[in-house]
Amino acid sequence: MDMIGDVKCYHCGHISGQVEGTKDKKLVLTGFSPRPGYQGPKFGPGDKLRCERCQGPVFIEDLRRKPIEILPAVMPASAKQGKTRRGRAA
Repeated sequence: MDMIGDVKCYHCGHISGQVEGTKDKKLVLTGFSPRPGYQGPKFGPGDKLRCERCQGPVFIEDLRRKPIEILPAVMPASAKQGKTRRGRAA
């Protein structure tokens, strides 16, 4: 099950972005998505995530299921034009 949570600062309460992962695995830095306009440091493997604003320690808040993306159904061309397909009553 895919999970998503906000990365929030213990000191100032600033939300630097979101982290994504699965419920059965450890959330890792590779799943970090910075907020729009993020100007904090770039993170690499093994780096500790810190607050963008004050460089304070962060925690994950509001951990929830990631919304499922529902794709629109594809309708056959005959249904779009109002025609009935062969073998079916109107």
